Formats: sequence, C-alpha cells, structure tokens
Amino acid sequence: ISFLENLVGVLKDLHSTYIVSTVTLSSEVSNHVEKLQKDIQEYLSILTDADGKGKEKIAELSTSAQAKIKSWATAMKEIISDYHQQFRYKLQDFSDQLS
Repeated sequence: ISFLENLVGVLKDLHSTYIVSTVTLSSEVSNHVEKLQKDIQEYLSILTDADGKGKEKIAELSTSAQAKIKSWATAMKEIISDYHQQFRYKLQDFSDQLS
C-alpha cells in the first residue's frame, strides 16, 4: 500500500511537471511563430510591387495566419487544461480507492 501511495505521489508530480513543460513549450512556439511572421512581413515588404497590392495581400495573409495560430494556442491550452483535470480526478479516485 505504501508503494502504491508513493507511486500516486510520483505520478502527480510527474504530471504537474509535464503540464508546466507543455504550457511553456506552447508559449515559446507561439512567440517564435509571431516573430517569424514579423520577419517574413519585413522581408516580403521589400519584394512587393509598386502598386502596393502585394503588400495588402501579405497583410491579409499575415492577419489570417495570426488568427489561426492564436486559435491553435487557445485550443492547445484548453486541451492541456482538460487533460490535467481528468488526470487529477483519476489519480484522486485511485488514491481514494486505495485508501
């Protein structure tokens, strides 16, 4: 029983560490993507045509990409949060049954 209680404790700690790492990673990825978008916009602005239509299209695509990336980040955070809650409930249930 002591072994199982220790195992549950270790799993809780491991899970918390995993969640923190995943959230940090998703935040870093989001930041890098935003920086990449800014860099791409800067480089492409050099290549746009004289009428500025290329620049308008690039701005439109950039806005669309940013919205999509933000929705991915939001969805990822929600999935992680749901997973975290489910895992905690299952561990607590297991711990209660063990007791």
